[in-house]
Amino acid sequence: MLRSLKYRIAQTKARLMRRLTGPYVSGLLIDTGDCALLVDPADRVVGRELRFEGRYGDDELQRIEALINAQSTVAFIGTHIGALAIPATRKVRKAYLVEANPRTFAFLQRNLALNGVTNVSAHNVAVGESVGEINFVLSTANSGGSKREPQVKAAKYYYDRPQTIRVPMVPFDTLVDPADERFDLILMDIEGSEYFALKGMQGVLSRTETLIVEFIGHHLRNVAGVSVAEFLAPIEPHFNHLYIPTRRQHVVKGEFLAVLSELEAMKINDDGIVFSKTKVDFGPDGGAL
Repeated sequence: MLRSLKYRIAQTKARLMRRLTGPYVSGLLIDTGDCALLVDPADRVVGRELRFEGRYGDDELQRIEALINAQSTVAFIGTHIGALAIPATRKVRKAYLVEANPRTFAFLQRNLALNGVTNVSAHNVAVGESVGEINFVLSTANSGGSKREPQVKAAKYYYDRPQTIRVPMVPFDTLVDPADERFDLILMDIEGSEYFALKGMQGVLSRTETLIVEFIGHHLRNVAGVSVAEFLAPIEPHFNHLYIPTRRQHVVKGEFLAVLSELEAMKINDDGIVFSKTKVDFGPDGGAL
């Protein structure tokens, strides 16, 4: 009952924000100090934090920047409007940006232009295990929560009455220039589609040093319909170490399943667990040493 009320309040606030800004305002311009970002006035998560704090994801951005350099090739799969990706692009050679939501991708394109970003390959597709199309839910109050159509249609995914559309899907391996032989970092935040995307990027993962991926139990169960073991299957062959920021815990290969199964059973989620080929030592502030 309380959760349902919370969702209704969030939906009402999103609608009110659109009315306050006017029917012809498609975006609000935010100056973060690092870059300029257009955000959706109705967005109650990333957009709201940027509007009121002027920043988003500083801890995560610190981890990202500690893992890249001027010669790096990186990928952001689930780029959203670019709040993390755009600052990072200034520190790398090349970035692949993937965003399945066409409305959000339009914001991303504008933000790339606003910031003069040219060293990117940007794609408005979902990434998965094969070429085709999928049903995709366009969340509005939290546009970053947009996702492939869940197998279990829980109220938490539909409280803002989102539209469901068809979007193209391709394996990430098919998007990558063969000349880009090594990835220093791939960051993946695609709201439950991770398992399918990982199956379609085995070639890239074999030459990726670090993978940061969201770990949320209800996404595994309700969206992808997979177990922790199935989630790990396309990851574990390629990485030897795991770091869990919420616990500041290092895990070695062979213990991935036991530790992540414990997290899932305890309903502990993490916005970005870190898999790596070689161990990354993180300091007390979360940055790599």
